[in-house]
Amino acid sequence: MAEATTASSGTFDRVPMGAVDLKANGQRFLRNGLIVSAAIHLALIGAYIGSTLIKPEDEVEYTGRVIRMETLPPPPPLSAAPPPPVLPQLADIAKPTIGIPTPVPDEQTIMTQQEIAASIAPVGLGSGSGRDSLVIASDDLPQQGEFVYYEDEPVPVTTVKPAYPEFAREAQIQGKVILHVLVGKDGRVKNVKVKRSITGLDDEAVKAVKQWVFKPALSNNKPVAVWVEVPVDFHF
Repeated sequence: MAEATTASSGTFDRVPMGAVDLKANGQRFLRNGLIVSAAIHLALIGAYIGSTLIKPEDEVEYTGRVIRMETLPPPPPLSAAPPPPVLPQLADIAKPTIGIPTPVPDEQTIMTQQEIAASIAPVGLGSGSGRDSLVIASDDLPQQGEFVYYEDEPVPVTTVKPAYPEFAREAQIQGKVILHVLVGKDGRVKNVKVKRSITGLDDEAVKAVKQWVFKPALSNNKPVAVWVEVPVDFHF
């Protein structure tokens, strides 16, 4: 019986229970609890302070200028607008004289059919020759290759067929001679240059074209002297 009591008392010694044990360990438990509670509170306060002081770049507080929008009142009615100022009348203002076109008398620039016919008619020898004489002023003849503006090109009125040289016919020489012909204001041939030559045929071509008569070229309905290209064909 004594051994059982001893065993049971040893068991109670290892696991103390009751008010005496709580009284002996209460201060220690309270101190530990306060320490743990203080540590938790301090951790929470530190986390809050850290979140307020350290902000990411996209949450940086906007420090720009803030413009306040206000609603403007409606504009005043047009009927309440003041009348326009009255300008004083300036008397005797000199009118400008620069840039005012000066009227000119009308001039006839279109030639009649009679004038055109007279310009291409052959030159007579005098008043007793039975045909109208035409006095033509000295022509300003252009050089070969010189550009002369005209609306209507020269048109042959009288042509002469060239003679075919006998030796060229026997040699069976044929082709097309190209001539540069200067037609004057009177429609007569003033000069002839060979542009494309054929041996044995050039002289006859030049001799024939010098006898041609043209309707002269017209620029602003007035005859002008121009160079034209004239082909002369020799064929059997």
